[in-house]
Amino acid sequence: MDQKGFSKLHAECDSARHDYFAETEITSTMLAKCTPEPLGFQERLALAAQGIAENNAHRMYLGIRDVLLEAARLGYGSAT
Repeated sequence: MDQKGFSKLHAECDSARHDYFAETEITSTMLAKCTPEPLGFQERLALAAQGIAENNAHRMYLGIRDVLLEAARLGYGSAT
């Protein structure tokens, strides 16, 4: 991986981090609207779907971050 490839990977990692944080904000906003009463079916379904979206964004971020960390550990000038 060369400097250009490393920079591209870093940008992808940063974008994935932003996407993950955006999903956590959506989840947090949904949870802030909860009341002492149980959620209705639609609200439970929406919260479950949002949980999946947040988890997927987190996995995507972690996957890209792991590749970036490995490139940093090895030095981006090495062949991978």
